[in-house]
Amino acid sequence: MGEAIFSQTYSGDDLSRWQVAHEMSIRLEEGALIVSDTARHGWHLLRVYDPGVLFRIVKLKVQIKFCIDSTTNFYIHHYGSLDIAEISADGAVINNGISKKISVAKLSDGSFDVEVTFLSCHPTLSIGCSNNRQAMYTGSGSEQFVLMSVLVEAFDAETELSRTPAEERITLVDVGGQGGLQLKWMLKAEQITPVVFEPIASEAALVRQTLSRIPGGRVVEKALAHAAGVQKLHIAAASGCSSLREPNFEVLQHYSIGPIFRTIDTQEVECVRYDELFRMQEAPSPDVIKIDVQGFEYEVLVGFGHLLESCLAIELETHFVPIYRGQKLIGDIVDMLGDFGFALRQVRQVPNFDGDAVEFDTLFTKRRDRVSKLSEPARHKFQVITDVLGTLPYT
Repeated sequence: MGEAIFSQTYSGDDLSRWQVAHEMSIRLEEGALIVSDTARHGWHLLRVYDPGVLFRIVKLKVQIKFCIDSTTNFYIHHYGSLDIAEISADGAVINNGISKKISVAKLSDGSFDVEVTFLSCHPTLSIGCSNNRQAMYTGSGSEQFVLMSVLVEAFDAETELSRTPAEERITLVDVGGQGGLQLKWMLKAEQITPVVFEPIASEAALVRQTLSRIPGGRVVEKALAHAAGVQKLHIAAASGCSSLREPNFEVLQHYSIGPIFRTIDTQEVECVRYDELFRMQEAPSPDVIKIDVQGFEYEVLVGFGHLLESCLAIELETHFVPIYRGQKLIGDIVDMLGDFGFALRQVRQVPNFDGDAVEFDTLFTKRRDRVSKLSEPARHKFQVITDVLGTLPYT
């Protein structure tokens, strides 16, 4: 694995940085963290946040001592309901989950040194208890183990993240990528080539810090549109509501969420058509597109032009009611994408508007007749994409 990119040791008072995430209680005593589960049903986890572990190989070295009345196993969890490791009170490995390597050594004082290596696709680390492969269980409310020290080391993961050949990787184009990739795509880091568009420089810089760790991953600091040129970005009180369109307060005034759409600043941003970037070999042909651009989705799709013919799936946020001035609505998008062989497969209401049917997450995939004509590599990509997006397969 080479040399560690960074390492962090948690011992003594620093152990309190492991915060309760689910159904646990902790107390620091004599430089060790005594960990109990609760009598409620659920996950039983402590968690620490560190973006340094994202898209890297992590080696976790933990010294623990099981309590006399312990009823559960020591558990290491990966965000996204994935197990990493589970070790019983006698040191046996009950579950090796997604770990690449596990070692357990019993020390003279009855404690254990547990070392686990795994590929991390989330910026958090989670440890806690599991009840014989049941990560969600009803606890006893008793002390389970004493956490004496934790060493976290992170290593470059390029080799692991490059195992899928470039031609088999799914090109994900994420338009409006503030906050980074969605969890469902983060967990597929070894199978995707992500291209994220984010015009706000500060937000783009944050995403770039971690996305560059995925082979081929990049952040483009531009806005996509139907035509090239400079446009005005309306920066909202809540940054995620910023748009190239003005907020429509004739509609928004009726909702409790309305004030967060208030424009607090404007910024000129460079807009480009995606198909023009492709023509200049500055962007790849997309396999799947995710769009979240606050009322400007239709124009972004127009800018992909003929590339929508080969695209396999599109996920976007859209509206039945115009919360931005002049925006196209869901019917317009259904009609336009239908011309490129897409079918609307899912519609999920976003509950932001006091119960009214205003905003929806929608999912389009190529129609059944188009899928039947795909090449074998494209059909494989389509299968992976629909699995990630949670769409029922065509039969």
